[in-house]
Amino acid sequence: MAIKIVTDSVADLPAELVQELDITVVPCNVVLGDVNYKDGVDLGPDELYRRMAAGPALPTTSQPSVADFQAVYQELTANGDSIVSVHPSAKVSGTVNSAQQARNLLEAADIHVVDSGTASIAQGLVVLTAAQLANQGGPAEAIASRVQSDLSKTHGFFLLDTLEYLQKGGRIGKAQAFLGGVLSVKPILGMKDGEVHPVERPRSRQRGIRRLRELASQMAPVSQLAVIYSTERQEAEDLKQGFSDLLPGDQIITARFGSALGVYVGPHAVGVALTQA
Repeated sequence: MAIKIVTDSVADLPAELVQELDITVVPCNVVLGDVNYKDGVDLGPDELYRRMAAGPALPTTSQPSVADFQAVYQELTANGDSIVSVHPSAKVSGTVNSAQQARNLLEAADIHVVDSGTASIAQGLVVLTAAQLANQGGPAEAIASRVQSDLSKTHGFFLLDTLEYLQKGGRIGKAQAFLGGVLSVKPILGMKDGEVHPVERPRSRQRGIRRLRELASQMAPVSQLAVIYSTERQEAEDLKQGFSDLLPGDQIITARFGSALGVYVGPHAVGVALTQA
């Protein structure tokens, strides 16, 4: 029997990696006006940012439902396969709760739900580790346990153009300390203890990009590395080139914030995620 890896669209994994490693991605929901869209299925980031710029109303998001996960789990376990399901921190999303409830409805199935304690491409790196372990074989329980024990090695740092979207969306967490009545700062944020935390408040965007490089380099050696962007791909590619001393370029992932996270990070966001060796 095989081990199937499941995640959600908050992981921001590139489509080619999802296909190559046979990862199942359950889409989150993005609501624009009175229309509900499936992230990455019928709404992509380009359309999201266009709509955000065109209208005053901020889109909202919601996690996949219990029924969404139940349907995926039933299909994947129909032949007796096991599942390791990796999702964003329960402190920033209800996705883990939906997944756990779906697992509880399928008591006979071998399903292991992992709270990654993070989000975005940092979560994606955890998913990739699970997929690589699954390809090597072994019981799903052991893979979930190994992934869980290695979570402290995975880090993400994200430079935002503004805190406005994160604050309005109610996901600002401990980064509230950066507000000080000014939404136009360009902060670097990270995840700590499952919540969004302030890291630094650079004096300029250029300085912020340099600090992303420095923060990642301080974590060396690394076994996984990814850069991510919302609208400025070239900026992400330039950032990637600065990591040639950490990993070969063909081993560094370039990802993009999907619609579910784009609602909160907004345009011009860029970041880096890594796993320490």
